[in-house]
Amino acid sequence: MLHKIGIMSALVWGLAMPAAAECLIQKDSIGGIKLGQSLKQVKQKFPKAKMERTSDDGVALVAITLSKDILVFASQDGEEDPDAPIKFHKKIDFLETDSPACHTASGVHPGMKIKDAEAKLGKVKEVHLSAIESREYAIFARQPKHFTFEVERGTGIYPGKGEAPNQTRRYRKTRHISLISVSKYN
Repeated sequence: MLHKIGIMSALVWGLAMPAAAECLIQKDSIGGIKLGQSLKQVKQKFPKAKMERTSDDGVALVAITLSKDILVFASQDGEEDPDAPIKFHKKIDFLETDSPACHTASGVHPGMKIKDAEAKLGKVKEVHLSAIESREYAIFARQPKHFTFEVERGTGIYPGKGEAPNQTRRYRKTRHISLISVSKYN
């Protein structure tokens, strides 16, 4: 009898868990946070979420902690000042995560080796080095058009001396996906 109560308690507890317990990355959302939502709407959906201002190379972002394993970064329409207070009414236009708990429908996640992601997304068509931030991105043959895959710096084996911008199909096989993002601009 106690065993059955334990199972029932686990089932009830599992149903009471927030929707972000599974962090799915889709063409318009990460972990249940959708492009076009305001942070106020996110807070209504995830009342225990912690939100704090942060920045990346001077770009204003909001770090949204959904759980100890799930962190999503959001950019809002026209928000440029990383020191400004969070504006809860502004719409989200970009989301990214580096949390390995978050994954695409095919199972690709931050921290995954690029060569393992190829089994799900097709061969790497290109690794390119951005001109401004010197970040590297991989493009796969069957990559969904709404996703961007940032990879570890030093991933690409470039024909030149590695100056930006540069692109290649060759990459270091031990490297990983760092971030996955979705944007209304993709």
